[in-house]
Amino acid sequence: MDKQAFRLALGRRNFVKMLMAGTATGVTGCIATPTDETKKIIIIGAGLAGLSAAYELEKAGHRVVVLEAQERAGGRVHTVRDPFDGDLYAELGAVRVADVHFHVLRYIEEFDLPIIEFGSGDPVYFLKGQRFMHTQDSPWPLELTEAEQEKGLGMWSDYIAAYFPDIGDPLAGNWPPSSALKYDDMTMAEYLASKGASDDFLRLYKTDNGTEVDSYAALAWMAAEVVDQDWGTTYAIVGGNDALPRAFANSLGGAIEYGAEAVRIDHDGLGVTVTFVQNGEEREVDGDYLVLAIPFPIVNEIDIVPPFADDKMEVIEELKMSPVTRVWVQTATKFWQAEGIGGLKVAKTDTGVETLWDVSSVQAGERGLLMAYMQDQNALNMAMHPEDMRGSVALNEMSAFFPDINNHAEATYQYAWQENPYARGAWAAMRPGMTAKLAPIVARPEGRVHFAGEHTSVWIGWMQGALDSGIRVADEINQDIATRSASAE
Repeated sequence: MDKQAFRLALGRRNFVKMLMAGTATGVTGCIATPTDETKKIIIIGAGLAGLSAAYELEKAGHRVVVLEAQERAGGRVHTVRDPFDGDLYAELGAVRVADVHFHVLRYIEEFDLPIIEFGSGDPVYFLKGQRFMHTQDSPWPLELTEAEQEKGLGMWSDYIAAYFPDIGDPLAGNWPPSSALKYDDMTMAEYLASKGASDDFLRLYKTDNGTEVDSYAALAWMAAEVVDQDWGTTYAIVGGNDALPRAFANSLGGAIEYGAEAVRIDHDGLGVTVTFVQNGEEREVDGDYLVLAIPFPIVNEIDIVPPFADDKMEVIEELKMSPVTRVWVQTATKFWQAEGIGGLKVAKTDTGVETLWDVSSVQAGERGLLMAYMQDQNALNMAMHPEDMRGSVALNEMSAFFPDINNHAEATYQYAWQENPYARGAWAAMRPGMTAKLAPIVARPEGRVHFAGEHTSVWIGWMQGALDSGIRVADEINQDIATRSASAE
């Protein structure tokens, strides 16, 4: 897709929004802040947060060293092509790009990556043992209130958007306001119930948003709803979303040290030293600044000398990661289309496999690829089975609403993010009571150590959040350099 077609695909409104990126967040919007001083900056983690920080800092004239414990860049943006046939591939992590995620779209254009839109369509539902498709004028076979029957998931405007004034602007520096604090100690499910949602509406809502609704903090969830409220169209990068971290990594060249696992951080007012293990050998690297762009459970395993401030260390220990397990089923054809089933989420259920996504809709070929997306307890339940059994367990669950799926299945693949030793989960697990406490602390620098990652952004769990944080820390460091330089004059 050429750049003009890219702009047309996004629409003028969203492309302008992209160009204005950073106005609300106080960051540079993917434009490096010029600097007259070259510093050496160490970055731990080559996910999108660390990569974007390194990219922007290099553009600003600094020398960067990126330490990545794995043998690849991308972190939780990870595309797998084996064991699938043809051109099929599975996104183990990030699947979607929302048209309001201006950082992602800006970098996609900067690296000249082609994108493709996920199509629309109607899912099949399987709720309370009932299999059905829903049309606009037909009643829901659920015990809903009169308004819920009329609007279905359109109750978003009544239950969620109507309370945006309470939430305020999550991108403001003094967020959250006092009006939002009443939502801090409840889950999103409890929040919806407090607004009058019926039990069956909650059941329906979970089919669209995942069972994490039962454990995720309402305040953090609502903050994400506010910043993404204008989301209309959803994209993927043609050929796999890993094209984005590859583009960053290629631009950084030899700045990335792979297989380099950080084990100790020494820091003071003059600089930082990171001790890491690579190929069984312990090595050290010195720098003027450090960016920690890895999940807090991994930070918690690094020896930090001296420890950060007590409240920061408490947050690092407290913030865990959400369990997510996914199972993919390659099928000989996209058999569900014969029933008129379509869209990204082709099956929305209250079973153990939760929601099935048609991820082959943005891929080439006649074969299908369905992804069962399990969160929280369902994710843990699936992961209790041996890896080589998870595919058959998932197929058995799917047969309740796709009775012939075993006749169409050609291969399965599974992945549980909570089993990944470099992530320990899919995204930051914001639990009730944490949001207001973490907001002023989670991204706060500790001297010459800065913090990036989706967990430090309002866009938790999104590529947008990772990139937003990387741009922010690059700007923080440049501003700190300028401040120190001015004070020394």
